[in-house]
Amino acid sequence: MTALALKGPYWVTVRQHRSTLRTALVLAALAAAVLITARLWSDSAAEALRAARCAVDSTEGSCFEAVRAYTDDRWLSRHLVEYVGLGMIALPVLLGAVVAGPVVARELESGTYKMAWTQSVSPTRWLAAKLAVPTALVITCVPLLSLVFHWSWSTGPSNDFPTYWYDLTIFSSTGTLPTANALLGIALGTFVGLLVRRTVVAMGVAAVATGGIMTALAWLRPGLWPAETLTGRELSLRVSDAWVLGDGMVTASGERVGWEYCSTRAETARACLVGRGGVADYVDFHPSTHFWPLQLVETGILLALAALAVLTAFRVLRARHP
Repeated sequence: MTALALKGPYWVTVRQHRSTLRTALVLAALAAAVLITARLWSDSAAEALRAARCAVDSTEGSCFEAVRAYTDDRWLSRHLVEYVGLGMIALPVLLGAVVAGPVVARELESGTYKMAWTQSVSPTRWLAAKLAVPTALVITCVPLLSLVFHWSWSTGPSNDFPTYWYDLTIFSSTGTLPTANALLGIALGTFVGLLVRRTVVAMGVAAVATGGIMTALAWLRPGLWPAETLTGRELSLRVSDAWVLGDGMVTASGERVGWEYCSTRAETARACLVGRGGVADYVDFHPSTHFWPLQLVETGILLALAALAVLTAFRVLRARHP
């Protein structure tokens, strides 16, 4: 979307916030560059180790420096990916604050919206433009950045320094969730900006509201899809790639006794659970195949909340400016 191809309030919105839009594009490009660099750096470390004819678990003295350099490079690569993941988690909060304040509330606070409304632009079209421009940017950039993130994480240093699919930074930065979170930020920012009409206050309220909903859904995430349960012995060997939600032992009557009731030492804890009547182990977990069901359910909730916020924003606009 370019300013030359736009007309009316859409063109005006892009012109008004062109510096912010350019900054957003630069940051997105920088994040993608960091992810690609981390991936290539990880490959380079592996090539250097192979060139030295050493292995990661080598105990030969001649391989000490090569293994240490490999470990350091792979560790740094992992952290670069995680930093981008944290930035993607913060993105919806920033979007909510920017849309609520500079994009919507500032015009209402300063009264400049009146000029637009006297130029054959209805309040509805004016608000639609405020929504459409950041939404187009999000739909264009965030899915691509999420794909690059997944590629960099899943094929990079995660094998040496594991980060799992259910980790906060990984789960929230891959799949459909980053785009849904960003759209929620835009929708809440629009609603809050229209409701509060004070730039700084609107930015704070939108940021808190967006972050609060994301935090609540992250806390509720384990229950968004039915977990699976296994009973038996040595269950950890069968669920090594799973998101374990709870474990312990079951009694002959079927009552559950969790590990939290006993000592933190594994041997003492098992003896304690057996003493409480435990006859078999149990573990509640989400296997890796639950990634997409969990993603899609949470995405659906976010999009529903975003749609509700947008609908309410237009209702507020029509109520105040019929």
